[in-house]
Amino acid sequence: MQKKNLFAVLLFAATAITFTACQKNLDSVIPSTSPVSSNSDLISEKGLNPDEQIFNLDQSSKLGPDGGYVYTESNDSLQNEILIFMQAPSGLLTPMGTVASGGTGTGAGLGSQGAVILDNTHKWLFAVNAGSNSISSFKVEADGSLMLAHTAASEGESPISLSVNANVLYVVNAGSDNIAGFYISAEGMLTYIDGSHQQLSTSGAGAAQVSFSPNGNYLYVTEKATNMITTFAVDGNGVASPGSSSPSVGATPFGFEFVRDQIMVVSNAAGGAPGAGSATAYSGVNSGNLSDINGAVANNEGAPCWVATSQYGRFVYITNTASNSISSYYIGTSGSLHLAVSAVGTGGGPIDIVVSDNNYYVYSLNSVDHTIGQYKRTPLGGLAWIGTQSNLPVAAAGLAAF
Repeated sequence: MQKKNLFAVLLFAATAITFTACQKNLDSVIPSTSPVSSNSDLISEKGLNPDEQIFNLDQSSKLGPDGGYVYTESNDSLQNEILIFMQAPSGLLTPMGTVASGGTGTGAGLGSQGAVILDNTHKWLFAVNAGSNSISSFKVEADGSLMLAHTAASEGESPISLSVNANVLYVVNAGSDNIAGFYISAEGMLTYIDGSHQQLSTSGAGAAQVSFSPNGNYLYVTEKATNMITTFAVDGNGVASPGSSSPSVGATPFGFEFVRDQIMVVSNAAGGAPGAGSATAYSGVNSGNLSDINGAVANNEGAPCWVATSQYGRFVYITNTASNSISSYYIGTSGSLHLAVSAVGTGGGPIDIVVSDNNYYVYSLNSVDHTIGQYKRTPLGGLAWIGTQSNLPVAAAGLAAF
């Protein structure tokens, strides 16, 4: 009975942190763009920054890519669906329809990054069904449409985040504080990997994201309630070993991305405290031994949570859920992290964020006004708003793009 009560307390604490740090906030003021000009020489790399060089192209070259596709899920408690949007060369999105996932959502925010993901080939899309404790695979057709391939039990409760490496998929289940692995067949069938079920650091850990290291040898899970990052070694058969946990550098670690196959950038939501947010860059990602490079770098915003990276890994964009803004950081050639733009205004409660495959556009999912904000990248880590896609489902979660 005591163990059960302790679990309830921990779960309540994790839920409270999730809601406070990275959920809806109706009272924040939308800030204006504010570049950190003192970093301009550093960021430009004397003209050699590959993520900046696209701005030297003529206008016709900028519009050369044929566009792409953006996906999110409804997370509806009656029937979860994947929403499909076509991306024009201008960056604006057009709805293409929906496809049922074979499961249900929660009808409320997931508080996680990686609810909807694509594999590296863009041939398969995967999504969580947090309400029915399942995960789904979809074949991506040439026109961006989806065909449901398989829905499988997630081997735990409340799946919230996914990661794929070659033919192996892992899920983190927030309700049961565990990870589980699956083989992906050529037809998209998901088969549980015996021995892959491993626990997080404790009950009520408040998992936010699971992701493979760039070399595929490790899995990382950020834990909001414990301020830990838990690492699992993965063998050649895709089987994860028991995890080891280490304190994060910055409170309430949430979303993360890998840049240049060697650096991990993690947002630190700081419990949602106003102006207390930061981000941390870590080295050692391919050895399982994380080491922070230059500490928790403040952005002075509230609840930085979701993270996306530019194509060449010079910039990361982080949504600040509690202050209705996006911050951008520059990652130096040595891996050090530097605040580039502290705050670009968004719609209410920005959560998931993604950079388009052509490296020109950024999209944010806004949980309060149920929109997708559409932005064009500008020099030195800036973003310029170009439009809004409205009328998204109330509980929409996850963003993936190619």
